[in-house]
Amino acid sequence: MAEATELETETNHSPEQAAQMLRDLADEIASGDDITVEGNNATMTVPGTVDKISTELEAEHEIKGEYDQVEIEIELGWTIFSDEDAQSE
Repeated sequence: MAEATELETETNHSPEQAAQMLRDLADEIASGDDITVEGNNATMTVPGTVDKISTELEAEHEIKGEYDQVEIEIELGWTIFSDEDAQSE
């Protein structure tokens, strides 16, 4: 049976802090090194050496009377093959 580890967090940041968090993540992805995700007093490190990353972007703008609600979701995914799997291809 497959094992799964999950880390999910929600925080509030200034626009500058949110942008810096995304830049830091982008730099980690571009480096090809392992990627460390932090949240809820926990960290998780995932392998970052991959050939292809699938991306999904969803944007929503909802008008709720006196205020607007905007949400942008970014989802990145990739599959990691063991060295044995890569050699057998």
